[in-house]
Amino acid sequence: MFLEHRMRTFQGAFHNSPDHALWYGWSELVRDLTEIKTAAAELPERAGKPEKEAPKR
Repeated sequence: MFLEHRMRTFQGAFHNSPDHALWYGWSELVRDLTEIKTAAAELPERAGKPEKEAPKR
């Protein structure tokens, strides 16, 4: 995911193609990252374990 979308973003910027850099690179990367974060948030629910609390300082 990262290498493919990162390369498309870089190549689009390098070749002065903002449409290619944005729609086929950056937005695809953000979409995939959102899917990963959503799946990671669902994992504790599926496992039946409570979510870990952040350490208190």
